[in-house]
This record gives sequence, structure tokens and C-alpha cells, in this order.
Amino acid sequence: MSREGAGILRRVPRSRYRVPVHAAVIHGHRPSPISRPRGRAAEGEIMVDYSPLMPEVLENPYPIYKRLRDEAPAYYCEEFDCWALSRFDDIWEQSGDSESYSAALRGTTPCHLITKQQTVFPSVNMMDPPEHVQNRALISGAFKPRRVAALAPIVEQIVLRHAKNLESGRRVDLVRDYIAKIAMESACVLLGLPIEDADHVYSYVVRYFDRAPGKPGLTEDGLRAAAELNDYLGAIIRHRRQHPTADDVLLNAYLNARFEGKGLPDDNIASQMATLVIGSTDTMPKIFAAFVLELFRAPGMRKELVNDPTLIPNAFREGLRYGMPTQFLGRTVVKPVQLHGKTFEPGQAVIFLFPSANRDEREFPDPDRFDIHRESKRILTFGHGNHSCLGIHIAALEGELATRHLLARMPEFAILEPEIERLKSEFVAGIVGLPAIAG
Repeated sequence: MSREGAGILRRVPRSRYRVPVHAAVIHGHRPSPISRPRGRAAEGEIMVDYSPLMPEVLENPYPIYKRLRDEAPAYYCEEFDCWALSRFDDIWEQSGDSESYSAALRGTTPCHLITKQQTVFPSVNMMDPPEHVQNRALISGAFKPRRVAALAPIVEQIVLRHAKNLESGRRVDLVRDYIAKIAMESACVLLGLPIEDADHVYSYVVRYFDRAPGKPGLTEDGLRAAAELNDYLGAIIRHRRQHPTADDVLLNAYLNARFEGKGLPDDNIASQMATLVIGSTDTMPKIFAAFVLELFRAPGMRKELVNDPTLIPNAFREGLRYGMPTQFLGRTVVKPVQLHGKTFEPGQAVIFLFPSANRDEREFPDPDRFDIHRESKRILTFGHGNHSCLGIHIAALEGELATRHLLARMPEFAILEPEIERLKSEFVAGIVGLPAIAG
């Protein structure tokens, strides 16, 4: 899905956009116990300890997220001078407040706010009004329901092509052989990239998000992949300037844009496009994999979907809630904020723990139960407010079609759970390998 929050590096004029690896990032870091700062527990009170880089959080954050919601809904992380919000209503309200918080000041991703391996670069997710409003309006037409509906036959053909991998009795990786290819090729269509380049482009995304075991933060190869992706996109942009086509809705919007009478430089467009590429391709496979795993574990629900495919859209929405892979995005405080008796001071970071919010008992009854019949009026998988995800409609389309054709061809699939591959990450965590066979 085209997630604004997914940022990426552009190695262009170095004085403007260069992103050094911060000396303070120590791979293999294990946060040590810290003293109780302001906003923490009084002496003798038992209080949860949390850091986004703690091994316990990287392994399975949900138990700690629950304790945060119950014990410290506004939790201060001293080592990062950062507040972590874990409850649904708090994140819903605060993430939509563009007067008290800035996305442009220091960026929005863990690489900006926590590991500090990147600084702000041209990206719609790292802008504040009015610049953000102008840039989002520029490209929003490419993601609107009418455009996505027009692309539906093309996306279905992509799904059908890769559904051929779901032959009865054949072992298949439902991430690498199926949903990842669907997501990347659909992104190429949506963003105006050559579909034959899909595997090549996806390799950049995988390298960017990969993490060395026990070492949170970007790897050196991830930084190289980011630069290579931007070089690739720069070449595409230069070619399109020389050979424009009418059907490149998003690229044409960038190429024809004028702000104060000036067009956007190619390096700026490449940087903004990179955000859209990785946002359209990395989260969707992890969400789908978690969803399919839960269907395997709940054969009764899976059978319901096989017998009545009209239930699939709502079921996939539950998958979106239940398996949110993006651990957090954030902002920088620019005005004092009072919340839960704490004061967020200007200059401090605030991070929004989206997976925690999607499991908040205050919003969802029995939230740790996967239920395809749950009707959730609000979820935070796509964020909220002016930085909400542009890709909500294409994600729903991909998820519905991929699920329908999977169940049509493998109605009683079996997941080989001991062989599941998971990426442990402070940023986008989840299943990257999901081996399955027909049941």
C-alpha cells in the first residue's frame, strides 16, 4: 500500500539531502535500565519498561504494548527524549494535530526519530501544511477510488497470473511467490513504472527494510539500496520527460507540477516517488501473510470465506487491524501538549504505536481475538488525519482479490508453521516467508 510513513533516502546534492549514519547508532544495542524520568512511576510503584529497540519488543511487542496502554499510556523514553503513545483514541487525536506536532522538523520514521540514521529529505510524509497539503493534493488523484476501480481489471490479471503458482499439491511461498509479486506489480501499474521491472524494484525494497539479527536500524546495504532505488527512479523520470505518455497519472502530476511558478527538480521527484514505491510494496505482503496465517489457524472461518466470498472484504479489514506491521511513526512536538498528566515539550519526539492501538480494549472488544465478522468502524492501519495513508483503496483491492483467488485454488491450504520466516524490526516487522501446501 502507498504508505506515506515509509521514508527512503535519496543521495542527491549532498549539501541538501545527504543522510549520514549517526555515530550514536550502535548495532546490537540493548537498552540498559534507565532512571525514572518525569512522567514515570513514583518510588515503589511497579511500572513497565519500554524502548522501541528492546529485544523483548522486537521479539513480540504485544504484551508490552498492553502494559503500556494500561499502566503508562503516555510513556517517556529518556534515552531518545521521546514519548510513546499506545492507546487508540490518543493516537487518533494526536496524529491528526498538525499545529502541535511537525513531520517536517525531524522526519517521521524510526530512522529519523530513534536511530537517527536519516535526516529529512523530500517526501510527502515529511512535510507540514501548507506544503504538505499542496504536495498531497498533487498526487492524491492517482489513489482515489475511481482510479483504483479503473485499475481493478489490471490488478486482477496480475493476481490471476501469480495464482498459477497455487497448484494443488505444490509447495509455495505465499509471500515471495504470490502476494509480494502482486503488490509490486500492482504498484508499478499505479505509479507508472514498467511492470517488467517489478522484481528488480522489489529487491531494493527488501534490502532497505532488512535488518541484521540483533541489530536494530538500517544496514549499510539498506542505505545503498535506497540510493540505488533513487538512481533507478531518476532514470525513469528523465526518460518520461523526453517521452511522456498520457496514462502515467502520478508521474505526469509530478512532471507538470508548478509551485510558485517553478517545476520540481528530478531529484526531488525521485525522492518522493521512492516513498510511494516502498509504501506500496512492503507492508502489504506482511499484512496478507499474517491474515492468511490466522485463516489457517481458524479453519472454521476460512471455510466460511470459501463458501461465501462476499465475506472477504470485511475479513481482510480484520486482517488489516490484527496484523499491522508498521510498529510506529512519529512527529516532533512544536507546542506544549498536555496528555495523561504529562507535558510534551517542544523539541521532543512523540511516536504512535499503531499495532498497540489496533489491539486497544477501549476501542475493540476482545482485541486479541481474530474475528472475520468483527465490524471495526475505525482502525489505525492507515493512520489518521492529514498524513493518513494514500493507499487504503488499492490495499483493499489487492487484499480482496489475492484472498479470493487463494481460497479458490487452495481452499484447505496448510501453512508449514515451523518454517515461517519473520523479520524482527523496530520499523516494519512481520512475516517475510510463508511456506504452504494444499491441504
